[in-house]
Amino acid sequence: MSYEGGENNYMSVGPWGSQNGVRWDDGVFNSVRQVVIFYGAQVDSIQFEYDKMGTSVWSDKHGGTGGFRTNKVKLDYPDEYLVSVSGHYGNVVDCGPILIRSLTFESNKRKYGPFGIQQGTHFSFPLTGGKLVGFHGRCSWYLDSIGVYLMPLLQRNPSKNLATATGRITGNKEKDPSDSEVENNLKVVTSNAVIGRTMKAVSHGPWGGNGGMLFDDGVYTGVREIHLTRYGGVVSIRVCYDLNGQAIWGNKNGGSGGIRLDKIIFDYPSEILTHVTGYYGSTILRGPIVVKSLTFHTNKMKYGPFGDEQGIFFSSGSNNGFVVGFHGRKGWFIDSIGVHVAQVNLSRQSRPSHDPPVSTNIQAYEVTVPGMVKEPAAAAAWSSGPWGGDGGKPWDDGVFSGVKKIFLAKGEAIYSIQIKYDRNGQSAWSVRHGGGSEGSSHLIKFEYPYEILTSVCGYHGSLTGDESHNVIKSLTFYTNKGKYGPYGVETGTFFTTTKTEGKIVGFHGRSGCYLNSIGVHTQQWSSDRESAPQGPPGERGGTVKTIFNKLFN
Repeated sequence: MSYEGGENNYMSVGPWGSQNGVRWDDGVFNSVRQVVIFYGAQVDSIQFEYDKMGTSVWSDKHGGTGGFRTNKVKLDYPDEYLVSVSGHYGNVVDCGPILIRSLTFESNKRKYGPFGIQQGTHFSFPLTGGKLVGFHGRCSWYLDSIGVYLMPLLQRNPSKNLATATGRITGNKEKDPSDSEVENNLKVVTSNAVIGRTMKAVSHGPWGGNGGMLFDDGVYTGVREIHLTRYGGVVSIRVCYDLNGQAIWGNKNGGSGGIRLDKIIFDYPSEILTHVTGYYGSTILRGPIVVKSLTFHTNKMKYGPFGDEQGIFFSSGSNNGFVVGFHGRKGWFIDSIGVHVAQVNLSRQSRPSHDPPVSTNIQAYEVTVPGMVKEPAAAAAWSSGPWGGDGGKPWDDGVFSGVKKIFLAKGEAIYSIQIKYDRNGQSAWSVRHGGGSEGSSHLIKFEYPYEILTSVCGYHGSLTGDESHNVIKSLTFYTNKGKYGPYGVETGTFFTTTKTEGKIVGFHGRSGCYLNSIGVHTQQWSSDRESAPQGPPGERGGTVKTIFNKLFN
């Protein structure tokens, strides 16, 4: 399902809940007409009636067949629309799975709910001035997590500064400004484009361990200040965000055992947080994986490192954008951390023929903030596998542009695997597939885009003699430049991906306590084209890159 209307300006927020179950995504529509909820001690399932260009479209039913109560939220469409969703997630019994336990919906006219039991961790998102146009999440026998797509509503009376700045940049009848005036006006447009809620954000991460509970501050218009507490690792983080010119403090995420407090204050809005780097690992032998160090990078300078730079390095990547929110997992420490990033594109705007000539190279540009990045469908991909056992739960990372890094943990079998993909110049880590906290860890770095992952082989077999407990025991990775591995014990049944010429652009499989099975998504590949790209990623389109550097460097 997807929205095919003229307006394609939306942002993804969440999901909140757990990483259990199978991912579902309804896509983006014009509006929501009705919500049907089946619930008891938790939300068993949910179903939506959307509006698509005046036509009613029902989603699949997300979740199981249980739930002794049913409620229908019928909106007075088109005058009434959803603006917010909140609720609680947690386990129903001790050591049970994390589920959505309650949901409350709010429209532009009234509030519906709560549906379910308001116990566990509360979640909501602070955005205002928009309407919900789609939902996504994870589900199994129950509703494991839920997130939203939000369509910002444009302001009817844009600010005078925005109108003035836009008029100067797009060449309306005003005097030709100087280079410095154009640069300043571009910054005003960037800021006001966010204030006017034309912003969309892409989530990256989280990086770190799988312990603790999920947290998500949501999406704002910028970051003003960050407070960290530390003791061996990063114990807690609290962020002061900017929301349309207002300072809003997020929750304190993490534990209370920090003995050192660090305060990072940015010169917002002239100083913008562009990306975050750090390290994660265990603070004690065989202890849980937590975030050990954080460094914050702005368009002006670097802050940090805060903590010990030991363990596995991660980076949210500098992708011509700025950080507008944090998410991750929290317990006694910050177990993992990720960011929501609003990207900035500078695209040439056509000028009316009656306008006076432009005296600088950057006058005829407007600033837009793009939304969710989707892989182009130009090159088809085919799936192979998975090979291995039928245990665990299925997972599928989907199709990307390429593979940059692979992180795996192994012992008597492959415990887990996590992949860093490239998506059109952006870096994106998958979730960790599998379990196990013992054994050894390996980080495989490819010289992407000059080094391409072409095939995978390995062995799968039983650890106990019971074929129902078949797992991946060994993996070896081949690129156009070399071989990595084997990682693990080469015993059992051998498997290999298809040997037709292609590049691996995604993984899928099954996982539980181990990596039970693995398969690949492959795309046709021309070795001449891929081995000699037109310059490093991010440097193509030099004019746009130069303009962005003028704005943010």
